[in-house]
Amino acid sequence: MLRKFTLLTILSIVAAGWAMAAGGDTTVKIMTQNMDDGTDQGYIVAAFFGAMPLADAVDLTFSELQASHLQQRDALLAGKIAEQKPDIVALEEVALWRIGPTPNTAIIPVYDHLAFLLVELLKHGAFYDVVAVNTLDDVALPGHKIGALRYTDRNVLLARVDLKPPLLRFSNVQSHIFSAFLPFAGLQIHSGYISADVGAGARQFHLITTHLESTVPGVPEATDVQVAQAQELLQSVHNTTGPVVICGDFNSDANDNPKAVDFTPTADAIRTAGFTDVWSATHPGDPGNTWPLYLEDQVPVAFPPFIPFERIDLIFSRGMQILGEVQVVAPGAPGFSPPFGSDHAGVIATFGM
Repeated sequence: MLRKFTLLTILSIVAAGWAMAAGGDTTVKIMTQNMDDGTDQGYIVAAFFGAMPLADAVDLTFSELQASHLQQRDALLAGKIAEQKPDIVALEEVALWRIGPTPNTAIIPVYDHLAFLLVELLKHGAFYDVVAVNTLDDVALPGHKIGALRYTDRNVLLARVDLKPPLLRFSNVQSHIFSAFLPFAGLQIHSGYISADVGAGARQFHLITTHLESTVPGVPEATDVQVAQAQELLQSVHNTTGPVVICGDFNSDANDNPKAVDFTPTADAIRTAGFTDVWSATHPGDPGNTWPLYLEDQVPVAFPPFIPFERIDLIFSRGMQILGEVQVVAPGAPGFSPPFGSDHAGVIATFGM
């Protein structure tokens, strides 16, 4: 699914004239942030492995969502975005949760990350438009206490449109579903990415934002799917001669820690293909871990703070000049349970064009 907005088109024309009037180089600040579904869905996975009845797992998952304070967390994320003012925001796990009497009628929205975030951004005076939405899995399962719980997974690309330079124009915006998917308990678990050409004045780069397949303990096929998805990404830019930025949640520890949950070859494969890992390039020796800031799927439902031990939220570049400090930013300060806007830290990089 591809969504384009007239406002972006109008601002693209303004941006071109503004960039030419500036008569010099411009910068582009990019942020990637996993918003967190509100659950790691461990109860559902356990049910599919036969560890508990599925309806009980659905009820526990819904209880976890209720305790997750999703709207308050999105307010923290919006505050961090408003503070940092990135020109482009790449979001993963932009979940839409719905309920209903049955799986076929679960159409009542209860938690919508995208709607919550856009409202909270406006409260902060931060104006962002939706460039594209990458809709992935859409699964509804029956419960006991609720008829059914429906989960829709999305990646989203936002652009800053507050009439302050640099204003960027987006073209060739596409939403993709990876060919490689994970078959699991009769379901097909899909991942995807958004691609776009981004320009300011006469300069342009190719942008990709993605969320690759997660690793699953005891399911090595999940890692195989992730690696195949990464190869599909790299193949998509194989013949691209201009600058490229690839960002998102790769579920691959870029610090090559063999004890990490997400110890996979994906991050290394992207670097081997000629891409610079912008964090390690600017922070040699600093692990910059981004996940997890707190733990989920606890019984009773709780979100205990945790010390991150993996760096899986990444920005890679090829042919782009890295300017200033690349940042890993915790989304919001402690203050309620869970203590942060997401269990992932965001990553921000500024590039010269």
